[in-house]
Amino acid sequence: MKKEKQGFWVDCQRPTAIASILAFAFSIPMLIMGYADRLHEPLIASTVVLLPVLGAALMIAVIIFYGRTKLWLTVFPVFLGVIGFFFKLVIDPRGQTLLHHIAAAVLYLMIVLIWALTVFYIIKTKWILAVIFILPFLKHIFVNDIPVLTGAAAAVSASTWLKEFSMLSFLLALFFCVVSFDDTKQQDQPQ
Repeated sequence: MKKEKQGFWVDCQRPTAIASILAFAFSIPMLIMGYADRLHEPLIASTVVLLPVLGAALMIAVIIFYGRTKLWLTVFPVFLGVIGFFFKLVIDPRGQTLLHHIAAAVLYLMIVLIWALTVFYIIKTKWILAVIFILPFLKHIFVNDIPVLTGAAAAVSASTWLKEFSMLSFLLALFFCVVSFDDTKQQDQPQ
């Protein structure tokens, strides 16, 4: 008798999975346009831009082609994205404090660890990851963006907005991806 293994899977036709795919796709041009004036710098092009772009593209492919059978493959694109955002933190700090950088780096590493533990079904709930992605999204909106839009904070450049849209899109994409995780037993359906 074959033992059926329980774990998370994603149906790429669910609205939340589609929203995740669209948000990842949206983040790619926003990130590239946000760094358009610095793409000639090899370090920026290869780390801050290329790694998250590859991560987003790979995540889309994994969700579409392997979401039902090998969700653990999403660890690789999440890792690529996290490494890219770590380089962004170091190379393009935007005036944040050292404490902010250390906290962000620890958070990035925790994201990869918690993501891996979740998709390998060691952590048997998706809601920890969902909270991890929605809280920074809300923080960016209410603390960083609304004050700029209302004039309470200094105006920012178009490239800064594009980078912000990309970051928000990544966070929303990961949130929707996690929300679309399902751990009910699948019926035998073709991939």
